[in-house]
Amino acid sequence: MISEPELVGGPDFPAPTPGPALTGPLYPPPPGATPPGPPPRTRRPWLWALGGAVAASALWAGGLVAYDGDDRPDLGGYRTDRNPCEVAKLEGLGSAIGPKGSAAEEPLKADHPALFEWHCALTLAAKPVPYTLRIGYTLHRVTDPGPEFEARMADPQLSDGGDRVAGVGEIAYLGGALGDDSLRVLDGQAVLSLTLEADNWDEEKEQPIEVPELDPAAVHTYLVEDMQQLMKALKS
Repeated sequence: MISEPELVGGPDFPAPTPGPALTGPLYPPPPGATPPGPPPRTRRPWLWALGGAVAASALWAGGLVAYDGDDRPDLGGYRTDRNPCEVAKLEGLGSAIGPKGSAAEEPLKADHPALFEWHCALTLAAKPVPYTLRIGYTLHRVTDPGPEFEARMADPQLSDGGDRVAGVGEIAYLGGALGDDSLRVLDGQAVLSLTLEADNWDEEKEQPIEVPELDPAAVHTYLVEDMQQLMKALKS
């Protein structure tokens, strides 16, 4: 049976204490309040992805996921003390596009008990436009990355996609979400990526630069060859 609603206030029912003032874009701050600071700076998409991985690793390190040291997976010889951008020779892409140059931006590295990641970028001194090659290297120390890698690459609804290619690693895909000139590889506990991008913007003139068309088949061949060399260089 539903009772009659009780009235709020009056001698028997004191009115509730007012709660905190509403805030947000639709509610102006109360008089005398300090205005909110500026919004955070936008970060590159892959930084957000790495930040999520680091946060998850911090949870693992805190003991939310326990594992026996004797049951850790075989890392296949992959090391964490070598900068991918330094050990990558890029003989294929370098000969076809332009010689390997300096770092294009500050590398980002995260080292946690469950996960190791290293992201870096370097330039290829081509003309009339230079190119940037981004390298990603993730080593899973606890979990098997295979099922998730295959699911993301094979299912277009998960936004990665690409064309499967043989001859490098256990599973490899060309193209997809990282761009047409990209290669992602699963090799045991390691996931690696190479992404080639043309720097097609003139900073001085503030206008786009016409980019010469590359032979897609040749670029894909060089991506696979340079990835094979990189994988060997990252192993002991």
